[in-house]
Amino acid sequence: MATLIKPDGEQLSVTPKNEIFTLEEMYNLLECSCVQIIQLHDGRIMWIDENGKLKRHFINPMATFINPKATVLLEMAGGEPGDHIVGSALITDLNEID
Repeated sequence: MATLIKPDGEQLSVTPKNEIFTLEEMYNLLECSCVQIIQLHDGRIMWIDENGKLKRHFINPMATFINPKATVLLEMAGGEPGDHIVGSALITDLNEID
């Protein structure tokens, strides 16, 4: 079962309609039209909005949409120092994607 991590820290268990997530399902969950893939240290995959940093800044430059929990996962996966995840993140196992 996949996990959707929202910027406010809420974590929701989510399942694909037909065993494997489609791009359309990911787009809906992440509220985006282009995803970025991050291979996590434990073999799972984190999916985020490719344009999240730009989009969130454009919507409201004073608001913070940084996702602290997803950012920790990025750091553990070897992400660039000081980088962060903006918006929701979907964490899947390999068997949940095609």
